[in-house]
Amino acid sequence: MKNLFFLFVLMLSVPACKLKDANIPVWINESNVVTLPRDSFFFKTKNKNWDASLLSFTQPIPLSFRETNDGFVLTLKSKTGVIEGPGLLRLSNGKQQVYYELNLRNESFGFISHKDYRSPKTVNTDSSRQQQRIVHSIDQWRNIISAYPTSGYFAEDRFTLQPVAGVFYAQKEKPISAFYIQPGSAISITVHSIYHAAENIFVVTAGELKDEYNNIVANGTVVVFLYNDGEINYRMEAFAVNGFATVKIPALNKNYILTANVNQTVSSPVQLNAR
Repeated sequence: MKNLFFLFVLMLSVPACKLKDANIPVWINESNVVTLPRDSFFFKTKNKNWDASLLSFTQPIPLSFRETNDGFVLTLKSKTGVIEGPGLLRLSNGKQQVYYELNLRNESFGFISHKDYRSPKTVNTDSSRQQQRIVHSIDQWRNIISAYPTSGYFAEDRFTLQPVAGVFYAQKEKPISAFYIQPGSAISITVHSIYHAAENIFVVTAGELKDEYNNIVANGTVVVFLYNDGEINYRMEAFAVNGFATVKIPALNKNYILTANVNQTVSSPVQLNAR
């Protein structure tokens, strides 16, 4: 911010600096617009020992200085572009300084990059699958360019994503453009049980758990198993992995009635009988 303020003050001082002095160099090809990297600056003066610098609003731009018989020529050292916008050409000779306001423009875009931003980045099939898309393009020098004739610098649209869980890319081979569709909640629960006599346990599995669009529920979904033996109520929890959650219940020579719950979805009661 200090640099920008300094530049702003310098630019305000331009009228005061352009004094009608015979010693001030005359800019032969003076222009309000300077094209990089092609343009050169030709000055006519009888005095020597002039120094020059070119400033953009973000950084200094290196110049080459060459004296001629009747003045000097400034050329751009860099053969690349810059962030376009206001600039300031400064000439100095001892205590004498002269400033020229100008606009910096690039001769070409270089290579163009297209940006595709999505919001929200993550949606869930249980809720809205609406997504906003904003696209724009920048050139090699980080200038936003007008690549969309009907909408100017930016184009925007909204659409509904398909209810297919996964990771998707707005732009191929650009991980930063990834967005995510998460599966929703299980809409039904099927429970299977097996009694292992050697260990005297019931192995109870809930699954395959899927949402209303046939997506397997997210790994880590909590499945609650509630069961009772007619006297005491018991509770066990397990995390679903690849759509299945499994618990091992000690038989204790008892029979149980069990249900599996995922949020508000409850399975049909299942009897666990040791035999």
